[in-house]
Amino acid sequence: MEKKTIVITGSTRGIGHGLATEFLKAGHQVVINGRDVEKVARAVASLKDAFGENVTGVPGSVNEPETHDKLISKAVNVFGKIDIWINNAGIPQPHRKFIDIEVEDIRAITEINIYGLMLGTRAAAKFMTIQGHGKIFNMEGFGSDGRMMDKLSLYGTTKRAVNYFTKTVSNEMEGGLVQLGILSPGMVRTEFLTQAKEARSPEEAKQFKKVYDILAENPDVVTKFLVTGVLKSKKHYDRIEFLTKGRLFVKILRMTFK
Repeated sequence: MEKKTIVITGSTRGIGHGLATEFLKAGHQVVINGRDVEKVARAVASLKDAFGENVTGVPGSVNEPETHDKLISKAVNVFGKIDIWINNAGIPQPHRKFIDIEVEDIRAITEINIYGLMLGTRAAAKFMTIQGHGKIFNMEGFGSDGRMMDKLSLYGTTKRAVNYFTKTVSNEMEGGLVQLGILSPGMVRTEFLTQAKEARSPEEAKQFKKVYDILAENPDVVTKFLVTGVLKSKKHYDRIEFLTKGRLFVKILRMTFK
């Protein structure tokens, strides 16, 4: 098996960290990233204890172009190449209606969730074009398919943009050597989702729990599925979706019987 080098933004915790762990379990090399220097250092140390020298890290925020330059430099200097780049970094919105969200929060969410993802896609695509190969995957979230929910207007808008952006850039690069795609994890039991649940009023939390109990899946199940799909993917544009209609039907059926 050829060792792949994978760069994953926002990977000190949650789905990003789960993806890093699964790639390392499969024998590949990973560059992790997060905004907090200490969290990156702790994550790298923990993963090195489990998987040896196949992991390194770069602290920095994805809304800063130099962060992506540093990720490329570190990957090339340590592992010699980049085979897969996953734009996973994202932050939630405050659980408020859009008009009640502070301007600073609007800027932060759009800068991380879409501007940062665009910068990562641009940097990775330029590098991979020169390198002669590579895959770039962008992380979907609620709103990617156009669904709407109160107090998720800003977050959902950024994720809807991810979907459109990835498809159009893929079309622009048609016939090239770089693949682009989407990762669609569905609802995953991470700190990200727990915070969303805790931010709700008691009545909202009750309704949220019904959906959570039916749809939410453990991180290790989802990340193993996504990693397998990424490694197997050969399409110029691909969408790797965990919560398919078939899997959703089975989940609802089980909950009904339960």
